[in-house]
Amino acid sequence: MHFQAHLVCGIISILLGVTSLFGGDIALYAVPNPPFSFRDKGAIKGLSIDLLEASLATLRPRFAQEEIELEALNKMYDEALRHPKAFLVTMVRLKEREQQFNWLGPIATVRLGLITKRTTDLPKGQSTLEILRPLRIATIKETSSEKLLFKEIGEKNGLNITRVSTPIQGYKMLEYGRIDALVYTDVPFVYHLITEGQDVSQYRMAYVILNTDYYICVGKDVPKEQFNIMQAQLNHLKELDSKGSSMYDRMVANYLNGAVLKP
Repeated sequence: MHFQAHLVCGIISILLGVTSLFGGDIALYAVPNPPFSFRDKGAIKGLSIDLLEASLATLRPRFAQEEIELEALNKMYDEALRHPKAFLVTMVRLKEREQQFNWLGPIATVRLGLITKRTTDLPKGQSTLEILRPLRIATIKETSSEKLLFKEIGEKNGLNITRVSTPIQGYKMLEYGRIDALVYTDVPFVYHLITEGQDVSQYRMAYVILNTDYYICVGKDVPKEQFNIMQAQLNHLKELDSKGSSMYDRMVANYLNGAVLKP
């Protein structure tokens, strides 16, 4: 009986130790951005969440669904800032965001730019503005792609731009020919094509605005030594084995099957 009591106390102490590692207020905020984070049959999942959990493998249990919130970018970004022990997936490391988080990664390299159908000829031009002027374009509101485009050409640009609220709206507009080009990120678009059973080769990244990386945002109140452990474990996932592959490669392949959006 005394042994059982000591055993129970020991287990409780371990669980409390894991909780105290991050202060007991862990929250994971996620933005709808398949394959990095999305809802599937009621469960929130994705590549970013897989990688985050792998980086935390020696520090805490996997996230329960009740610990994850999936909402629009602006809301999740603000919530993550208000909870500095939280994690936010997934973001481009823009200059204006740099000091607000610690940055775990990179977890993926992506291209932000002009996505078109393979049969669409891109106009010639010396600048992004000249290239875009004849086209019907869609952007997704408040995304990194839209922010970078407007930073380059200005918000008052005279272009035929439709701003939509969700990526799926932009995807469908391009699929049905209501626009000539979608300004967005290549990897989420490829994942959409795969899940819809479409031929990735029928689309292309016609014009790249920026080659960049995706990161997981780590709250400023997560201790530095724990962040360092997370980064080391993420780096370890990328180490190549004797076959020239890595655990990271296999995790990515679970979502993308090696498909890429070609020029």
